[in-house]
Amino acid sequence: MNETFDVSELATEPGASPGEPEAVESWETLLQAAEQPQAVADDPVVRLVNEYKEAIQARDEWQDKYLRAAADFANAKRRAEARAEVQIWAVREQLLRGILPVLDDFERAFATTPAGEGQSPWVEGFALIQRKLQTMLAREGVEEIEAAGRPFDPNLHQAVIVESAPDAESGVVLDVLQKGYRLGDAVLRPSMVKVAA
Repeated sequence: MNETFDVSELATEPGASPGEPEAVESWETLLQAAEQPQAVADDPVVRLVNEYKEAIQARDEWQDKYLRAAADFANAKRRAEARAEVQIWAVREQLLRGILPVLDDFERAFATTPAGEGQSPWVEGFALIQRKLQTMLAREGVEEIEAAGRPFDPNLHQAVIVESAPDAESGVVLDVLQKGYRLGDAVLRPSMVKVAA
């Protein structure tokens, strides 16, 4: 609403013609005039000032409600995104963890390949599948946990056998029975190892 308003028409003495306005300086002057005891409720200036005050108050209330609703929405969106990210990470870990036994089976199969069969087309085909699987896991950020010859770390290794080894320092991993893997800082599966006593 872009109606023009001439304050001089409202700020006149009772009985005076609109052509002879009393000086009105600003809205602040009108607000002060409306608060004076002699102000009459029927006076158009008082009524206009009261409507102005009510409009300002309503605007402030709606603005407060809007800001609260916007903050609630932003918080809900942030919580939903965080939940989704955690769920995606958990599903990803579960999927990658499920692939690891397949990789183990490939390694066990190749370890028991009969002599003379290493160059056959079907063995080479399975070796290609194994390499593709390893490449896919590496692309997803899965890394093998290095264990052999390193100090035992309970966060990365699971000791299955402890045996004395005169030529090895105590607490060093002697052999890896099952490879372990990690995804970033998270351990997908610890290495199953044999440790020197």
